[in-house]
Amino acid sequence: MDLLQDLNEPQRQAVASQQGAVMVLAGAGSGKTRVLTRRLACLIHGGQIAPERILAVTFTNKAAREMRDRVIDLLQCDAATTQRLWIGTFHGMGARMLRQHAHLLHYQGDFLILDSDEQLHVVKKLAERLQFEDLFWTPKRLANTFSRWKDDGLGPEQIGAEQIRKEAERARVVALFAAYQEELRRLNGMDFGDLLANCLLLWREHPEVLQSYQRRFQHILVDEYQDTNAVQYQWIKQLSGYHGNVCVVGDDDQSIYSWRGARLDNILRFKEDFPDVQVVRLEQNYRSTGNILRAASCLIDHNRERMGKTLWTAGADGARLQHYLAEDGEDEARFVAAETARLCVDGRYGRVAVLVRTSHQTRLLEEAMNRQMLSYRIVGGLRFMDRAEVRDAVAYLRLVYFSRDDLAFERVLNVPSRKLGPAALHTIQEQAATLALSLLEGARLVVEQKRLGPAACKTLAAFLAVLDDGRALAATAPADQVLQQLLEQSGYWESLQANDREGDRRDNLKELQALLAQTHDLLTFLEQAALDAEPPRPHAPEESEQRVIISTLHAAKGLEFPVVFLVGMEEGLLPHKLAIDAGGLEEERRLLYVGMTRAQERLYLCHARRRMWMNRGEPTLPSRFLKEVPPEILERKGGQQLTVRRPFSGWARR
Repeated sequence: MDLLQDLNEPQRQAVASQQGAVMVLAGAGSGKTRVLTRRLACLIHGGQIAPERILAVTFTNKAAREMRDRVIDLLQCDAATTQRLWIGTFHGMGARMLRQHAHLLHYQGDFLILDSDEQLHVVKKLAERLQFEDLFWTPKRLANTFSRWKDDGLGPEQIGAEQIRKEAERARVVALFAAYQEELRRLNGMDFGDLLANCLLLWREHPEVLQSYQRRFQHILVDEYQDTNAVQYQWIKQLSGYHGNVCVVGDDDQSIYSWRGARLDNILRFKEDFPDVQVVRLEQNYRSTGNILRAASCLIDHNRERMGKTLWTAGADGARLQHYLAEDGEDEARFVAAETARLCVDGRYGRVAVLVRTSHQTRLLEEAMNRQMLSYRIVGGLRFMDRAEVRDAVAYLRLVYFSRDDLAFERVLNVPSRKLGPAALHTIQEQAATLALSLLEGARLVVEQKRLGPAACKTLAAFLAVLDDGRALAATAPADQVLQQLLEQSGYWESLQANDREGDRRDNLKELQALLAQTHDLLTFLEQAALDAEPPRPHAPEESEQRVIISTLHAAKGLEFPVVFLVGMEEGLLPHKLAIDAGGLEEERRLLYVGMTRAQERLYLCHARRRMWMNRGEPTLPSRFLKEVPPEILERKGGQQLTVRRPFSGWARR
């Protein structure tokens, strides 16, 4: 088996260079995934490296599954062999390590992983309990700030004037941060940030644990390295400290997530920590036409903070880019819809993507698509695991398998309605807090001591009996059968039948049961559900090719389409006013670069003379980025350029 077959020379070099540090600068559409999977397969092929001695990390479970599946296909091995590989997300791998050593940090191995909604719920409760009220420091801002501090490797004791300048304000927020961490420990829970921060804490307090992992992982592979934050960088650096065989694959020109903690410096300064690193540039693009690549390359050349590379293709130049100047936002949307209908006379609208800078730009586009009778899909809608009925069902399961899960208890105590409202919950919470018990244990004492009225005690006892019956069944039956019994005995299914006229919510629960039927380890399933929120869906229909994709630029990363419309290319939108003010112009340029390189055959750059703001038309200025595209590869459509006195900045004020 020749695993280097069908690779170009830089790809072959990236796969074959298996000793020491390697940084693969993989341009858009240059075969990054192929290089990663071939490198993995080469390490394992012929028994060179045992699968369990390889760690491969990426950012989504979907990417990890794809990597695993490709390795299986390449090696023609069984799934059991690849299961020995440590392939997963950063947070998933961190959780896997912590579950083995949780006791060293005074956690139990079945600790909960809080998703963002549960994190916000805990922060809200603490803010109420501590009477923390602030118009600026809302619970959502607090939760996001705590996560960002953890991603930067900061705990309550490290927060100083650099994070919050005013001392009194800092003291209040830090006190809440510390209380939040204590509450997580009481819940035997960790949020996403803890999963890596606690790994670093574990290794710092127990260096023998770090040494065992350093010796175990002979090779480390990191995907999308440009998106790593400070803690992820330290996590990788420490794990690779013994063998030194670390391969990072990324593209500095596609670093667009600084707002959620990603640090471009991680890729720009990789040589400082790995001075003997071998840098391989993948510049041959297999996705886009020559003109699209030329436009994108000329644009990104204006950035100063970059490693430097130039995409090229052996294919044709293709059509020139279309530059459309609309009269206003409605005219822009009409043009996009009409041009889509013209290009897709066969009805295959899924070949088209319309990319926007901010989600509120989609309304006019949706109206125009409806007028043209074009089917469309908004990328980034509500995820399957975030649907209310799915979260309710998972909470019931968590209570059966993890009786100390107070968050799950609070969610389903009165779902469906049992007339056990806030007063009943408060009584249970008081009882539990007095004796340092879980809410479930506190509820049992409330029933025994008859601390609620007769009707409420009877109802609460019935609820506890449902959970006890589920726990008894779980000892012998698979999780899907346990869920079915819980839904029926709790009255949840009956409640849905009365209120779910379309049947969509019941269908979602049936789909969840199908997922559980394939699950061998419920803890792993619940962990993946919390970390990724989109596990494989066996009964989900294949995505229709008949719908136009409308997406934000951030959500479109990693996708590709024959035809791409970039709309709203105006000062204040792209680049965004807030990003310009914060010194983020280069990231805005990278964001546009990502959008341009999604296009395979045709690329449209659209903007309008005027935008509506507060029911009033505001004049705009064309995006400065349009001047960075070679004019000879632009074909202009629409009105002539209009000189205006001031740029539109309304969106930034919203």
